[in-house]
Amino acid sequence: MSLVPLKSTSPNGNDMFNYRNRFERFRGLDEERNRLFEEALEKLEQATRQLDYVMNVQMPEQEAHFLAQIQELKVDLQDQKDSRRRYQAKSQQLEDQIDYKLSAMDKARFVSVLIDADADIYYFTDDLLSQGLKGGQLAADMLIEKVREHLVSLGPSFKDAPTIPIMVKAYANLGGLSYHLRDIASPKEINQFWIGFSQRSPFIDFVDVGSGKEAADNKIREVLRFNIDSPQCEHIFLACSHDGGYVPVLSPHAGRASGSKLRITLVSSGPGSVHPLIADLGFRETDIFKPLFSQSGSQRVIEWANKSTTKQIEAPAPPSRTSTAPVVIPSEAPKALTWSVKAKLSETTTQAGPASSAAVTRNQSPVQKKATTQEYPFNPERIDFTGEYFVANAGRLIPEKDEEGYRIKDNKLIIDSRADSDLIAKMKDKNICSWHYLRSDHNIPQCKRKHDGYPRPLSPKEYDALWFLARLGYCKKMKTDGYCTDDYCIYGHDSKYSYN
Repeated sequence: MSLVPLKSTSPNGNDMFNYRNRFERFRGLDEERNRLFEEALEKLEQATRQLDYVMNVQMPEQEAHFLAQIQELKVDLQDQKDSRRRYQAKSQQLEDQIDYKLSAMDKARFVSVLIDADADIYYFTDDLLSQGLKGGQLAADMLIEKVREHLVSLGPSFKDAPTIPIMVKAYANLGGLSYHLRDIASPKEINQFWIGFSQRSPFIDFVDVGSGKEAADNKIREVLRFNIDSPQCEHIFLACSHDGGYVPVLSPHAGRASGSKLRITLVSSGPGSVHPLIADLGFRETDIFKPLFSQSGSQRVIEWANKSTTKQIEAPAPPSRTSTAPVVIPSEAPKALTWSVKAKLSETTTQAGPASSAAVTRNQSPVQKKATTQEYPFNPERIDFTGEYFVANAGRLIPEKDEEGYRIKDNKLIIDSRADSDLIAKMKDKNICSWHYLRSDHNIPQCKRKHDGYPRPLSPKEYDALWFLARLGYCKKMKTDGYCTDDYCIYGHDSKYSYN
């Protein structure tokens, strides 16, 4: 680089002044440069100190914090892994337990058959009963065969119909049953029949419940409740549908479109063998077991059969009654006259010889009796569902009923509780069995009252005097269920009786 020679501008030609000025300018530039260097060095030192702080203090702290977090996350992760393994093991254990229980429940599935063997509509046929031990075995085989046949008819929805265990329980008072069937077979043959019936299979049992009106019913009701609630019970056959007392047990399950309702089948032994109140619940019915049971000649069966027929076929209008003149009442319609009217007739006419409560065969029907005018309240000689041999005037007990078949109130007595107090006291002193003299034979050893020594049937006033005493005891059925379906119940049903 070449230097341009400076030319003096001073008039005196003195260049020193210009050099000084120029030197001062250069020195100022050097000072400014030094200040720049100082400022840059200071900033560099500050940045270095900050970097040292970050590198030596802040970063190690953050690194330690992050390492702690990482370690904590590792611990949590391991804990989650361990928990998942434990839950997986627990889940597998529970699945194994569920599979085991389901397998066990599947193996423990069964079908229940409950039989009220005290009811005459469920008496096995005379031919089977008379064969004793062999007849019982044959009856058990036929019963199981019919059960499986019905299960197969339910279709593929019911699995293992040919192999599922069938548990049969028949309940009856063996002593009373042998007595009522004495014209069919001897007590020994009846006993042997049930032995053969029970021995045929480990799952078939006959239970002798002993005496007591509700003994069999109470057991059947409780077993029925248990079976309905049991998930292992696949199906229930009820051979006790003649008794309206089962309505409270069955009605809660009648409204279900599936489940309990579809698991229950009512066993019908023929037309009229299912109580109308139970039939109205809409459960499945089957008469596949009809060949096993004798046909009952009970008047109630005939009436119920007629009612079931009229439900399907519209009945023609009855002829109008234009006359109220007295008519002769045949024995087939004993309830056409009231008790008081018949009692008055009995007082003004010659009383016939004492009616007998002797036994008749089960298949004998009341309509076979010769039509005749009756001057005294009576009941056709027959055996009802419970196998009872009614006293001749037990029809006095039959109450008035409403259109739905429920009793309205107890019949009015023809005695006066005050005017006839002596007669009432007399009947009380006799200490005779109310059941035996008002309803039916009561040959129960446990009963401490007298069953003979006083003629049966009682006169109308004697009958009502004894009934007055019996009605002082309130009906247990009314007390527990709020209604009573027993037409021949001797106890009180009204909260306030009309005795006068």
